[in-house]
Amino acid sequence: MSSRQTSGLTLARHYLEVHRPQAALDALAGVTGDDLDDAEYWTIRAEALLELDRAAEGADAARRGLEHDPQDISLLDALALCELDGGDLAAAQQALDSALAILPDHPVLLSHRALALALDKRYDAAREAVEHAMSVDPESRSVLRVQAQVAVLADDREAEHYIDELLAADPEDRIGHALRGNLAVKQKRFKQASKAFREAARLDPRDKEIAGVARNARVAAHPLLAPVRPMWRFGRWRSYFLYLTLITVLAAARLQTLRIVVICVWLVIVILSWVGPRILRRLEERKYGGF
Repeated sequence: MSSRQTSGLTLARHYLEVHRPQAALDALAGVTGDDLDDAEYWTIRAEALLELDRAAEGADAARRGLEHDPQDISLLDALALCELDGGDLAAAQQALDSALAILPDHPVLLSHRALALALDKRYDAAREAVEHAMSVDPESRSVLRVQAQVAVLADDREAEHYIDELLAADPEDRIGHALRGNLAVKQKRFKQASKAFREAARLDPRDKEIAGVARNARVAAHPLLAPVRPMWRFGRWRSYFLYLTLITVLAAARLQTLRIVVICVWLVIVILSWVGPRILRRLEERKYGGF
């Protein structure tokens, strides 16, 4: 390989490490001819395409690389991640199984296998894979990240603790902040969710999905919706049945004035829950652009 092409691969890898996938692809343009057989070229290309939300193209790039080196661990892992992103869990697990047959105790491969199992809702097997990965390399960022992801997906009680561990090891981990936001949304803690998603969006402004989730969380955390949030936390149907019970009891007790007050408050909350988010989303759209 020429020094120019070697430099192109090095530069592409650097751009990928600093989360500039398009620049990585541009740098790969300098690698041509027989040097396209190099597994590093196809690995970088697959990973860059995955970061650009072009998982299908990334999977194709990984497969092309595997035609030259069927046992390259990095290519098999890149293929698995692209297949996971594309929703083909069976193909992802097959790629990871092939890689683990070569290196059974590779912590990153084990962690990615755990993620694939969790996405397939095989939570017990996913936890076992995470434990195996942790026993091999308990300080690996990939292992810590997947440990937190599996815990959130499986609704484990330790999820928040695992997220804290990940962010303590790497405060700039975008996935860690997104996981913290997801967990806060599940627990109906919208202010905390807004803060977490805002940080995740700051760390990767290109991620439109995170940006959209951050805006939705910001809407839910708006002071205007403070009267609505208790209903969201308690549950809409449970709140409705509690309201019916309360006005029935007040009617039976002949507390008509108080009953009218409760009805009015309930109507305000219901109308606000319908209209408030729509208005706030329009204001957000005007300020930041479309959702």
